[in-house]
Amino acid sequence: MSARLLRASRIRFAVFLYVLRRLLPPLLLVAFYAAAAAAIVRWDVRRSGGEVLDFEATLYALFTQLFFEPTAAFPGSRISRVIFWITPVVGIILIAEGLLKVGASIFDLTTRREVWVTIVSGQLRGHIVVCGLGHVGFRVIEELRRLGEDIVAVEQREVGAYVDAVRAMEVPVHVGDARRDELLAAVGMSRAKAVVCATGDDLANLEIALDAKRINPSVRVVMRMFDQRLAGKVGGALELEESFSTSSLAAPLIAIQATHQGVHAAYRLDDVVHVTAEVPVGAGVEPMTVAAIEEKMGCRVVSRRCAGKGWCPVQNADTVTSGDVLIVDTAAVDLPAIRFRLGG
Repeated sequence: MSARLLRASRIRFAVFLYVLRRLLPPLLLVAFYAAAAAAIVRWDVRRSGGEVLDFEATLYALFTQLFFEPTAAFPGSRISRVIFWITPVVGIILIAEGLLKVGASIFDLTTRREVWVTIVSGQLRGHIVVCGLGHVGFRVIEELRRLGEDIVAVEQREVGAYVDAVRAMEVPVHVGDARRDELLAAVGMSRAKAVVCATGDDLANLEIALDAKRINPSVRVVMRMFDQRLAGKVGGALELEESFSTSSLAAPLIAIQATHQGVHAAYRLDDVVHVTAEVPVGAGVEPMTVAAIEEKMGCRVVSRRCAGKGWCPVQNADTVTSGDVLIVDTAAVDLPAIRFRLGG
C-alpha cells in the first residue's frame, strides 16, 4: 500500500474515532438510563404483585421504548407507567444531543474546517510546516506542492490574501500565533522534517525557529529575515540550516534580467553570480555534443529544446545543432561569451 493510501486510511479511521467520541457520552447515558429504568420497573412490578420479566427482557422493553417502538404491554403499576411515559422523551433528548454534536461538525463550515485541519495535521509524518501566508509563504507552498511534499500552514489572521487560496489546495491551515507551543504541537512540529519561518516579522521568525528546534532538535529550519547581515549571523550562531533575505535573493535575478534576455534564475555562490538562461544555437554553428559544449565553454547544459519540440533532458552524447535552444547554468559574466560562440 502506498504512503498516500495508508495516510488516507488513517484519516478515515481518525474521522470514525472523532464521531465515536462525540456520540459516546450520550450513548453511555442511554445505556445507563435503560439499565436503571429496567431495575426500577422490575422492583415496582414485583412490589405490586405483577408478573416480573427477567432483566434482559425488561431492558429490551425499555430500550425499544426509547425509540418509540414499544414491544411490551403497558404496565399496571404507577411507577412503571411513569417510566414508560418519560422513556421516549429521555431518548429524544439524549440521542438528539449526540446527533447535534456530530451535525455541528458536519454542517457548520467553521467547525467542519477545524475538525478536518486537526485530523489531517494529526496524521502527517515527515511534513513541512510553513509559518506565514504572505507572498513568500504562498509561493513556497506552491513549490512544495509541485515537489509532492505534505504541508501544514500557519497564519495569524483568519482572513488573509492567500488563506483561501491555500485552503483550496487542500493544505490544512491553522489560524493563530505560531509562537505558541500548543499551536506548534497541533501542527505536528515534533513529527515534521522542516519548518519555513516566512512571516513578515524578523523577531517572530526567530522565535518560531528557536521553539521549533526546542520541540524537535532534528527539524530543518529555513528562516526569512529582512536584514541579510543579521540573517547570516543568526543562522550561524543558532545552528539553523538556512536563513535568507528575500531582497538579497531577488536582487541578482533582477539585475541580470535587466541586462540579459532569457534568464530564468540567478543565485550567488562564493560571491559569484550564476544564472540559468536560454542560449539559442544560431545558423552556421557546427554540430557538437553536449559534452563538448560543457568542456569548451565551462557551463552546464541543463535542458535542450529541439526545433518544433518541447524541453527535454540531455545526455552527454546528444548532438546540438542549429535551431536548438539550450538552458545552461553558468557564471553570469560568462553568459555573453557562450551566446556569442553559439551564434546567439
